[in-house]
Amino acid sequence: MEARFCRWLLRARDLSDSDYLPFTQEYLGEMLGVRRTSVTAVARTLQETGLIKYARGKIQIVDAVALQASACECYGSVKTHYERLLGPLKK
Repeated sequence: MEARFCRWLLRARDLSDSDYLPFTQEYLGEMLGVRRTSVTAVARTLQETGLIKYARGKIQIVDAVALQASACECYGSVKTHYERLLGPLKK
């Protein structure tokens, strides 16, 4: 669950080009197919380790490198496939 959560945040960061993401726990639970309480537990752990800051529907990615290390290896694969099909994201 934690690896999927990290991967999802990183993809959202890539697509929005921002470290600030407006996601509620309810929304993240729906996107990940888990209960909101599971999202709460993972978000708390990531916040305690300094990877994110989380407050009522607002997530700030603090350490993207460490977040990527916590994500499953599929994050890189998804990003590579996306860029191969649609080209690199414009910044």
